[in-house]
Order: sequence, then C-alpha cells, then structure tokens
Amino acid sequence: MRRALIGLCAVALAAACGGGEPALPADTAAGATSAPATSAATMSVEDTASVEDTTPGPTQVSGTALPKFEQLEDDPAVGRTPPVVVGTDLLTGDAVRIESQGRPIVIAFYAHWCPHCQAEVADLTEWLETNELPAGVDFFAVSVLEDSTRGNHPPEKWLRDKGWQHPVMADTSALSVVDAFGLASVPYLVAVNADNAVVLRFAGNVGPTELAAFFATLLEPSG
Repeated sequence: MRRALIGLCAVALAAACGGGEPALPADTAAGATSAPATSAATMSVEDTASVEDTTPGPTQVSGTALPKFEQLEDDPAVGRTPPVVVGTDLLTGDAVRIESQGRPIVIAFYAHWCPHCQAEVADLTEWLETNELPAGVDFFAVSVLEDSTRGNHPPEKWLRDKGWQHPVMADTSALSVVDAFGLASVPYLVAVNADNAVVLRFAGNVGPTELAAFFATLLEPSG
C-alpha cells in the first residue's frame, strides 16, 4: 500500500511542477513563511495554547512529535503513532478529535496566505460539487501559520467562502500542531492507517482526483 501511495504522490508532484511546489521558507521564496524546526524528533508535545490564542475551544496537542519532514522515501515518521489533536471546528463550532478511530485518516495542512494552498482548496471544493471522496477515510484540515497581515484572513472566512466541507481546526499561536507533525512547508499531507500508524507524509499540491485515488489506496488491505 505504501508503495502505491508514494507513486500517487510522485505523480501529483510531477503534475504540480512549474506552479504547485509547496511554499518555501522566507529566505528562498518571497513572501512565504516556514514553520520553525522542531526541537527534537521525540519531543513530548503538550498543549501550548495560551491566553493569546483566539481559537474557539483552544486546540490541544498530546503525544510524541513526529520528526521534521525532509523526504518522501525512507521517512522516519512512517510506522509511528501520530500526535492527537483536539479542539473546535472553525466552521461549525463542533468538537473535533484528529485521531484514527479504527479508520484511516488523512490530515491536510493549509496556510491561508499560501498560493498553492489556495489553489488546492479551490480545486478540491470545486471537484466536490459533483464528486465524492471515497467513504471509509476520515479527512481533516488544519489551518497553520496564521498571519493577520496577509491575504485571506481570517482563514475560516476563506474556507467558508470556498465551500469547504470537512472539519478544520486552527493551530495554536505557539504552532503546536506544526511542531507535532513535523511540518516544513505547505501544503502538507499526513496519512494514517486504521491501526493509527503514519503511512506517508507529503509536501506539495495533490489535486482532487489524485486525493480520491489516495483515499481509495488507504482502504486497500495492507500486506
């Protein structure tokens, strides 16, 4: 299954070349902001929400952080149990828990100011008007690297205006979720199997049809 997922991501990355590369650190891509490096691959992640957080129902993170993402092949996060994130859906106010509940999950990380994230969200929501993602996989989004001085702020208005249809949670002001999942650039995707183990991480645009195929592959029996 993992080989098939890597193949799908490789196809998506090839299709994105020339305009769909992930947003890079500020010193290599004008106007982009990268996440800070995690302090250690086995950092214990606790809730770092503070009084400065403006998210309804402060986002909480628990568990052990994944290593910072650097490569698709031989990713040291594969096989590890991901951190658990709990909080509130920005769009509905409902409680959200990002954790495998005996089903595969896919977590997409977007920044409201990132042009590649904007393109990904627009393409996916348009595609979902006439299509459905395969059932059996839970899909979540996390709004990261929020910056009130940049475009499409606040992120919940941007996502609501685009017709986003899946639970979305905001990171804390301390970037707890960014650190916990080893995010280095956006857009970013983490896939977790039904046994609650990471099977793949990917940075870059995926596209709706590739994402649907990605979901279907996650549902295939392992082994």
